[in-house]
Amino acid sequence: MPYAGSRTKDTGTWLLPADENAFDRLLRERIELIAWRCSHPGPVGLHPTHMHPTLAEAMACGSVQAFLHLPFGAALPQTVTLANGVRPPAGPPTEATVQLLRARIRNGHDGRSFEAGRLAVRWYENEVSPETHRTLVGQTRQIWSALTAATRLVRVDGREKPLFGFRIGQAAEAMIRETGGQLAVSGVLRFRLR
Repeated sequence: MPYAGSRTKDTGTWLLPADENAFDRLLRERIELIAWRCSHPGPVGLHPTHMHPTLAEAMACGSVQAFLHLPFGAALPQTVTLANGVRPPAGPPTEATVQLLRARIRNGHDGRSFEAGRLAVRWYENEVSPETHRTLVGQTRQIWSALTAATRLVRVDGREKPLFGFRIGQAAEAMIRETGGQLAVSGVLRFRLR
């Protein structure tokens, strides 16, 4: 749920690593200053974080989620270490952070399901200049344009229209069709691909 004064965009995603790589590749073709920050489970500050040249490397380091700092090329917090191959950014301060939370396979009492991850961004319009706000809006559009190009709409049984606010990667869709598994949202909602 968006907070008062925040600009929020959130899309549920079912992506396998091959789909994440396709998204990252498209993003990198469109934007030069992309580096992903890994994230480790646990309290903030407990584990070091690093900037990686690719989403795959950030996910291999942190495994659950990765972050992009906006505007592109933004200066990083002093607690972030640069991995090999990442140029030190010298841009303005970070004003927004994009989160890619990895989808995951769950085995529950009602069978196996593929729990949605998400791509999300939020910033507070009243905390940035009008120019920075326009930059963040434009860069957010670029990111979601790459996501749209790397994924497809999700069509499920029992619904005439695609699921609103969700995208699925080609490899993830192939896996679900091959295994006959279900798509899950928040551990509660279950869907079968149409």
